[in-house]
Amino acid sequence: MRNAVNPIEFSTFLWVASIPVQTLSGTGRYDAVSVSSWGYIVRPDHPNTQSPRVDEIRARVNRLPAWRHRIPLGHGIVTPGREDSNVELARIDLPEDLTGLQILDIGCSDGFFCFECEKRGAARVVGIEDFTSTPRNYGLSGFNIASGILGSSAKLITDSVYRLSPEEVGTFDMVLFLNTLYHLKHPLLALERIGSVLEPNGVMLLKTYFHQDLRLKRWGLDLTKRPMMRFFPHDELNRDSSNWWAPNRRCLEDMLRATGFSELVRLGTWGDRIYYRCARAA
Repeated sequence: MRNAVNPIEFSTFLWVASIPVQTLSGTGRYDAVSVSSWGYIVRPDHPNTQSPRVDEIRARVNRLPAWRHRIPLGHGIVTPGREDSNVELARIDLPEDLTGLQILDIGCSDGFFCFECEKRGAARVVGIEDFTSTPRNYGLSGFNIASGILGSSAKLITDSVYRLSPEEVGTFDMVLFLNTLYHLKHPLLALERIGSVLEPNGVMLLKTYFHQDLRLKRWGLDLTKRPMMRFFPHDELNRDSSNWWAPNRRCLEDMLRATGFSELVRLGTWGDRIYYRCARAA
């Protein structure tokens, strides 16, 4: 029996050795790095990888059996996330300058985007995540581990998006809503609650799974222009019972407009994911 809300994608993380990866940060490119047999990512040529501080960071990273985000922690160490976070960063087109803004990251997971918003000057960053049906021990939250190492002031709220209100969390200039919508049993309610904490003309960056009538690898098309949303009562989508809905593009845009969002800009589609920037109507 699945819970009503589960805004996290689940997958099995495989601990592997010496897999070459290339990562990008908000300020420049990292050297080639590899995933070590201990799980953390480290640049082989970094001169300080044997210092006591590095050993402490490694130990804390290794306490979490699986990471989603690849977060640079200093000393050449990057958390071994299954998602290439910097690729996602480029796709959502996050502004380089967030000076003075208040940011909410819904479904923040390990917190990569929260910490990146801090780097770009955000005045207040809040991440929200619902861990109630997560099969791993989030007393060992990746967010808390990375936040402690980085000295971040971003705040983590462990609660449901359905309970968002300006009285509880305040209001925000920007909301990140990435890979969460299709995990929600009540997506329209979630969009309404998000709108309630977004300032007039505030921006939401959205990424979600979406349905197309025909799809071949990265390419797809709809045979109709009618708004439709596919329902997954069990684990039909990726054998994951936390997936509930897959709107087509027309349906998604209509849902956004119906819940008070305007100026919809499609940032792109990559495979079965679609990206938007939209504003809350004034």
